[in-house]
Amino acid sequence: MVPDPAERPCISADEAFAELGIDRTTGYRAIREGTFPIPVIRVGRLIRVPTLALRRLLETGSVPPVPPGYDDPELATSLGSRALTPATRPTAHRAALPEERLEAREA
Repeated sequence: MVPDPAERPCISADEAFAELGIDRTTGYRAIREGTFPIPVIRVGRLIRVPTLALRRLLETGSVPPVPPGYDDPELATSLGSRALTPATRPTAHRAALPEERLEAREA
């Protein structure tokens, strides 16, 4: 049974797979390929599934689309300050060239 979103806003991917009746391999492949029916939250290697979206999917069979980089708008409203906010994509980092490192030390 899916927990109450007010008490537990997100569950692990494995818990979501169990609720949907799919195995781990299929679930993680769907997330990786972008075909998982629910927007997921990624923090490093950790993947969480919003319980409100999962509950809605199981009750109605569909989940309204959520803009990339945002969590579920209804969940954000119900959770207030505990909700996630839009995340900016990090830019690619590059190693400093030797002359840049030298300039930084001299400054």
